[in-house]
Amino acid sequence: MLGQGLILAVVVAFTSAQTFSFGHCPTSTTQQSFDLNRYIGDWYELYKFRASFETGEKCIVANYTLTPANHIKVKNTGIDPKTGNYSIAYGDAFQGDLNSPAKLKIRFAANTPYGNYWVLKTDYTSYTLIYSCTDILGLSHLEFAWILSRQRSLPQAKIDELFKVFESFHIDTNHFLKSDQTNCGTK
Repeated sequence: MLGQGLILAVVVAFTSAQTFSFGHCPTSTTQQSFDLNRYIGDWYELYKFRASFETGEKCIVANYTLTPANHIKVKNTGIDPKTGNYSIAYGDAFQGDLNSPAKLKIRFAANTPYGNYWVLKTDYTSYTLIYSCTDILGLSHLEFAWILSRQRSLPQAKIDELFKVFESFHIDTNHFLKSDQTNCGTK
């Protein structure tokens, strides 16, 4: 019993900057017909679950480019509001199972495992809903979620509609933080 408590304490400490919840991941489904070619391009982060790798950044934009090897080159750019300096993270993504084309795998460092990047819903021209969840020891789970848009904002009525999609999967939208997309310049 002490071993499980210690493991749980380490997991809680490790995930304190992410969205950590008890129980299994909520059951969700991804978009059935997903066209990767229509998905590539720029997506602006409007809402996110807390993520330690983005803490404090504003004006976050993800750019997806298809490579000749059928992978997706990911370039995430953000601005440190204190210094005004840009930060860039490069990643690699791919469709892990062509029978579930909206269930992508992604990583941002070589020799690390790929994580889930599931497109729950997109219209390709204005919004996309991204979700990732990992069960931990069958006792808890670690979640990430994003609402991205082709523009730096969406009408509040549309945001409310998109939150309802997450809620339909029992994903707690109270974890969402609004991303700052103001005073971003031309990037």
